[in-house]
Formats: sequence, C-alpha cells, structure tokens
Amino acid sequence: MKTRQILGSLAVLGAFSASIGPGTACPQDAMLASAVADEAREIAGMKSESTATLLSFAGTAIPITLGMVLSSSDGGDSTAGLLLFTYGMYFGPATGYWYAGASGAAWKGVGTRVGITLAGSLAMTAICSGGGCDLFGDDDAMAAAGVVGLVTLAATAYSMIHDIAGADNQARSYNAELAASHEQESPRLTIAPVLSPADGGTVGVFGRLRM
Repeated sequence: MKTRQILGSLAVLGAFSASIGPGTACPQDAMLASAVADEAREIAGMKSESTATLLSFAGTAIPITLGMVLSSSDGGDSTAGLLLFTYGMYFGPATGYWYAGASGAAWKGVGTRVGITLAGSLAMTAICSGGGCDLFGDDDAMAAAGVVGLVTLAATAYSMIHDIAGADNQARSYNAELAASHEQESPRLTIAPVLSPADGGTVGVFGRLRM
C-alpha cells in the first residue's frame, strides 16, 4: 500500500513432512482473508479525506442555513438562529479539522475568523464614532463603514472557504503521520501453512515479512 513501505513479501510452497496432513493447513482463501483482515486493522485509524471535507462543508452550511431560516421566520427563535449562524460561520469550517486530529489548525481558523470580525467591528466603530454613519444619509462616514463591512465579510468568507478546502489536506497529513509510525515498528515475520488445491492438495508454507 502507498501508506506503508513493504520491504519484503515471500511465499514458499514446498512439500511438508508426511506427518502434516491437509487438515492442519489453512485454505488459501482463509489465508488471504486473514491477510486482508490484518491490513484493515492496521489502517483502521486512518481518516477519510472526503469525509473531512464533507464534515467541514456540512458543519458550515447546515447551521448557517438553519440559523437564517429560524431568524427570518415569523414563529422562529431569533436567538437560536443567531447561535446557529454564528457557530456555522466561526466553528463550522473547522469540523473536518477536528475529525482529522488537527485541533491546532482548527482553532487557528476559528481565531482568524473571530479576529477578522473584531478588527472590522472596531474599524467601523472608529469611523462612526464622530456621529456619522446615518443609514439613510449621504455622509462619507457611512460609505467608509460600508466598505469596511464588505471587506470584513469577504475576508471572513475567504477564511471559511480556505478551511473547508483544506480539510482533506489535514486528513492526508494525519494518515501520513500514522503510516510513518507504523514504519517505525519492529519487523514482523508471519509464517502459516497453506493448502494449494491447484497442485493436487499439496501442503506448503506461506511467509510474509514486513519491515
């Protein structure tokens, strides 16, 4: 497999002693099934790249959509809607990162989006501190605040898209580290008897060396 380096795999078929009967040997299909089971156990801890991306996307889109629906509907709960929208915007894109074991990168993305929002809010507050920013007026302060608001929104959206698109890379990095840890394990030699129906029921031995 691409995630593990296999330095050797040997198979030797030879006649055993007459005292070893076919009943003590494992059929080839059972041997292969056992080998597949071993491989599955070794990669059980790996993460799916597509799942990481899907979790980041769903963790963003679903809460934001539900939040907008709740906030806009007549009988909806505006508080719950705001909380869902906020979660989707700041924490949603990081969902796939947490799945991939990249908590540091996840919180970095969350902090980036929070920082962008705070910086934009402070800038708009400073612009409007002189008493301008009349929503229906034509003062320069309102125009400047609007530009800052758009830049803040665009920067936040970019951070969200960046994290969603990068979730698969986090899963890939996790898998690479997990594979590297397996490569550092001690060499393993597995030997088992095998029955070869193609050779008239000849009993042989199967060996696999992993380093």
